[in-house]
Amino acid sequence: MPSFFRPGRTRPRIRCPGADRSPPHPAGWYLRAFCLLAFLAACPSAGLEAAEVTQILTLRQAIDLSLATDPRLKAGALEIEATGGRVTQAGLSPNPAASIEVEDSLGTGGYRGFTRTQTTLQISQLFELGGKLERRVEAASASRRVAVADQEVLKLDIMAATTGAYIAMLGAQKRLAIAESRLGRAGRLVPGLKRQVQAGASSPVEVTRGEVSVDLARIEVDRARASVATARRNLANRIGPAAPAFGSVAGDLDRVAPPPPLNSVLLDFDANPRLTRWNALGLQRDAELGVQRSLATPDLTVGVGPRRYSESNDTGVVFSLSMPIPVNNRNQGAIVEARRELEKVGQDKEATRDALYRDISDAYGELQAAWDEIGRLNTAVLPAARKAMSGVESGYAQGRFGIIDLLETQNTVSEAESRLGDALVAYHSAVARIEGLTARPLAIPVQARN
Repeated sequence: MPSFFRPGRTRPRIRCPGADRSPPHPAGWYLRAFCLLAFLAACPSAGLEAAEVTQILTLRQAIDLSLATDPRLKAGALEIEATGGRVTQAGLSPNPAASIEVEDSLGTGGYRGFTRTQTTLQISQLFELGGKLERRVEAASASRRVAVADQEVLKLDIMAATTGAYIAMLGAQKRLAIAESRLGRAGRLVPGLKRQVQAGASSPVEVTRGEVSVDLARIEVDRARASVATARRNLANRIGPAAPAFGSVAGDLDRVAPPPPLNSVLLDFDANPRLTRWNALGLQRDAELGVQRSLATPDLTVGVGPRRYSESNDTGVVFSLSMPIPVNNRNQGAIVEARRELEKVGQDKEATRDALYRDISDAYGELQAAWDEIGRLNTAVLPAARKAMSGVESGYAQGRFGIIDLLETQNTVSEAESRLGDALVAYHSAVARIEGLTARPLAIPVQARN
């Protein structure tokens, strides 16, 4: 796939009306992975009536708006902020405790009232042992890294979905252009048929056949326009409430290039954000295991305070030390749970890795198949179909072919053009899917297939 921003290369940039000129998006190279499609930098496909076009939307604009308005990203940003509070809270030591104890009062005999009362005011402090505070801070900090990694993966998903909807809109515009071309060919045929009938050189049946062909082509145009409207609505819904009132999208589906080898697509596979996210989660689970292990160490509570003896009006100092005896509860169950959660992360990462490899391989297979189909259609099928249509049109004017032959060759050209449009959409959809899965632009040279 063409890339205008790959390191070490400078390429001419083609701009179309309404193209975005803003600086790169803060999403960085993830965003560039979807903005580097050369076909999206060319002029918009034909097919929309001028009255419908209010604004031409670029892919960069669509992605920027999607990232700016998606509520999931806003929720993720709040989650990242929340982890900051979690880290702060984890680093706080327990509060001291104040207590007052009154003894030898409100009894009987000599202990009636408060004349022989002993009153103790004590301040106690829990001292955490076993590195509990440090382990808590490590776990909280790791949770922040997980939240950041999840946010990056979510950005990739949003950009991939927006790009897919954008390509679907381009494909709908392409199909509309093909349908309108077919309608134009059929429409130009009918007046000539009518003149031939008036001259007595043709049967009225041929006019009817021509008019039926026009009606069928008009139905295809109406269907294609409905598809464009649906694709526009889907793209606007994907962008969100900030979507502008656009009438078309900018792009040239015909700009394609041969796929690179699969090995180059899988380069730096283990650095994929969908995999490195599990590394962050593994660090969090390891830190949580450390927290549970530290909880097995009992804490020490130290207390000190004055004691007043009412009977003699004397004062003394009371010291206290207390520590749980880890006889029954050594937090062994929680430690086992945390250890298994850590082991589970490794298995989940491997499962994600296998699934990601399959998805990339499947998308690459679709890309290769689309490229092969585009090649056959462009180099063999379409040239032959157009040559046959030109010959039949010339022969029809000379009376060597009938209306049925002419309509069949025209329909063959339209069908081949439709197949080419579908293959081009499949090609660019596969490119976008691969870039969404690998989080980097597909490294293929700039060239257009003739």
